[in-house]
Amino acid sequence: MVEEISKITQLTIETGKTAVFVEKQLSDKAEIVIEAGARVKHYRLHENAEHALSVKIGRGASYEVVTLHKGNGDLTLSFDLAGEEAFCRSDVVYLLGGEEKSLISSDVRHNADNTVSRQLVKGAVTGKAFATFEGGVLIPYERKKIDGAQQHRAILLSPDATVKAVPRLEIYADDVKCAHGSAIGSLNQDQLYYLMTRGIDEADARALLTRAFLDEVFDSIEEDDVREDFRRLAVFEK
Repeated sequence: MVEEISKITQLTIETGKTAVFVEKQLSDKAEIVIEAGARVKHYRLHENAEHALSVKIGRGASYEVVTLHKGNGDLTLSFDLAGEEAFCRSDVVYLLGGEEKSLISSDVRHNADNTVSRQLVKGAVTGKAFATFEGGVLIPYERKKIDGAQQHRAILLSPDATVKAVPRLEIYADDVKCAHGSAIGSLNQDQLYYLMTRGIDEADARALLTRAFLDEVFDSIEEDDVREDFRRLAVFEK
């Protein structure tokens, strides 16, 4: 069952519990603790505000979060995989237009053995907007069997839009499997031309391609109502 809540400041998911919740009004700062063996899915809408989320994930616990970020304001995400066999997945879609500016910062720390993290960040930026993504993964000394992956992709929908990416891996151990990548580009012109030759006007064709690009994140949402709601919300303001 999906629960809708708002403005989390402090929240603990107790040992062995399962929770699925949607948060559309965010506080300035939120701290979440996922105790051992708990399973959490968290869907969040962040609009035109400053917000920082900190999550501590216990032994054998799982935390999966999808964040839709729109407009001005910085978004800071911090994840502490504090217990063995902890799992964290953090997916983000960001949309900026006009002269909006935003910093999306993500920091994942593998502070226990046998931990896994996944990050997928996708952005679409238009107008004269400026987005910055900073993504960090830390693996301290003597950690073992660590698996971390981070991917960032962004499309520029106007010639004056700008995206800056600063991925960062800090690996101080040997028994690890880590990957990261970042790519920033424009819509595929061949695909755009193909749609337009099929009778779709340019604006609609660009919207279709942008939607297809972002859907990699939204397709991961298993709850049908939540997935369609976030797709509906993922539009540029007029």
